[in-house]
Amino acid sequence: MKDKTKIIVAIAAAAEMAVGLLLYHFFVRNNFSGVIAFGVLAAWIVCSLIADGLILHSNSASVVSDAKRLKDADDYIKAFHAWLNEDTPFTTYIQTAIKQLESLKRKQKALRAVLDDSKDSPFLSTANDVDAYVLANCKRILNRVMIFDQGEPYKYNMHVAYLQGVLGENAHVLSDFENLILEVSQIGDDATAATPCLNELTNALRSVRTNSADEWDQPDQMSDPPQQMMMQ
Repeated sequence: MKDKTKIIVAIAAAAEMAVGLLLYHFFVRNNFSGVIAFGVLAAWIVCSLIADGLILHSNSASVVSDAKRLKDADDYIKAFHAWLNEDTPFTTYIQTAIKQLESLKRKQKALRAVLDDSKDSPFLSTANDVDAYVLANCKRILNRVMIFDQGEPYKYNMHVAYLQGVLGENAHVLSDFENLILEVSQIGDDATAATPCLNELTNALRSVRTNSADEWDQPDQMSDPPQQMMMQ
C-alpha cells in the first residue's frame, strides 16, 4: 500500500474519529442513557471499520484486476492506476499502457464523430477489432505485472522485454488506426472508396497476432520498440 492509499485511509479515520467525538458530546449534553450512547457509538465504530476495510479493498490492485471486472478501457485504466499504488518495478510500462488506453478512447470517439455516430458503418467493425486487440494486450500486461515475483529479480529483464513487445504492438496498431481515421475523415462513410489505411491496419492486426511470441516460452524474441512508438 503506497502513500496515496495511506493518506485516504488516514483522512477517513480522522473524519470518523471527529464524528465519534461529536456524537459523544451530543449524548453527554443531552443526558442520554449510557446504554443508548454506548450502543450508538459502538455501531459507529463498527461502521467506520467496515468503511475503512472497503476503502482498502476497493483500492486493492488484485481486486480491480480481476478479469471479471475488466470490460472496457476504463476498467483497465482503473486497474493500472491501482497497480501504480503497489510496490511494482513496472510503473513506467503501466503508465505507458494507461496513455495508450486513453489514446484508444480518443481515437474511437473521433472515428464515431467522423461517422456521425452511424451504427452501420463498415469501419466500425475494424474499430471494434482494434479495441478488442488493445484490451487483450492490456490483459496480458496486467497478467505479467501480477505474476512477477520480486524474489526473482533475475527475471526482471525478461518481463521488461515482454512488456515492451506488447506495448510496441499496441503502438503499431494505434498508429495505423489513427491513419485510418484520417483517411475516413476525407472520404466519409463510403464503403466503396479506396482505403489503403484500412488494408494496412487489417494486415497489422493479422501480423501482430501471428508473430506475437508466447509470453512464457519465447520472451526474448520480442524486440524493444522505439520509445516514441510506445507512447502513441
